[in-house]
Amino acid sequence: MMWLGVDGGGTKTAFSLYDDDITFVDRLVLGTCHYSQVGFEGMERVLSEGVCWGLDRASHTCIEPAAPSVGIGFALCGYGEGADVSRRMDEVVERIAGARPHLLVNDVEAAWAAGLDCADGIAIISGTGSIALGVCRGESMRCGGWDYELGDEGSGGWLGKEALRAFTRQADGRDARGALYTLVRERLGIDDDFDVIGWAQRHYAERSSVSALAPIVTDAARAGDISALTILERAAREEADMVDAIVRGLFHHSGPQSAPIPVTYVGGTFAAGDLLLEPLARALGPGCRLVAPAHEPDLGPVLFLKNKTRGI
Repeated sequence: MMWLGVDGGGTKTAFSLYDDDITFVDRLVLGTCHYSQVGFEGMERVLSEGVCWGLDRASHTCIEPAAPSVGIGFALCGYGEGADVSRRMDEVVERIAGARPHLLVNDVEAAWAAGLDCADGIAIISGTGSIALGVCRGESMRCGGWDYELGDEGSGGWLGKEALRAFTRQADGRDARGALYTLVRERLGIDDDFDVIGWAQRHYAERSSVSALAPIVTDAARAGDISALTILERAAREEADMVDAIVRGLFHHSGPQSAPIPVTYVGGTFAAGDLLLEPLARALGPGCRLVAPAHEPDLGPVLFLKNKTRGI
């Protein structure tokens, strides 16, 4: 038996192949399969391409004469967030997987399973969007994930918006000009500061275009830009707020003598490293402990599927 884990986020879709012992074999990364960006047909195209790659790679990896059985675990952002959307995602996955063992979960569930090896605790996803999930004694609770227009605080989309707002403040002198001001002008290719208005009018509704500006905040922060450093501090506080809500709602049994609740993280915004992780660690409550993820999120849906297939 081999296993294919699919992690579909707002920026990319990763396909990782594992052998029966859950040893990593190979990985393919394609563009986003998020239905709100590429539509359900686009979702099916991306997932079909990646699954075909995985099945072909499995057949060339296996030393058995017959084609190996492959279980496919899908972790897709947006799943479970609306009955009609979830139904259509189920239909896409059913067509692609066919009779093969398969399972579909939300990507934050996979982040928790992979990040904490299915142990009690909390996982934060902060990529194009943001969401958190806690699991304690068989119960679960999620927080955030209200999408680009309504929330996703601390995410890449949120950071991109904040970068543009900080640019306008630096442009007209409300805040001191720093590296962020220069980087926005360079990366948007504008010569006049007011050209940022036209850029926003054309692209502000495109989460991928706005979230692509998130690295500007990190780069500016590394250069000592005060506005950028403040944005990352606020992002950490927003992420910690999700954790705090889950702690209150799910870990209420924990007392002062309880072991710290592990909190792990996954997503592109954490490429900022200590610029984000250090303020996040400070912002978490005293009953929490920030820990690095145990595995890549692609493994999460495989762990769910393997346990289900083997009756665990």
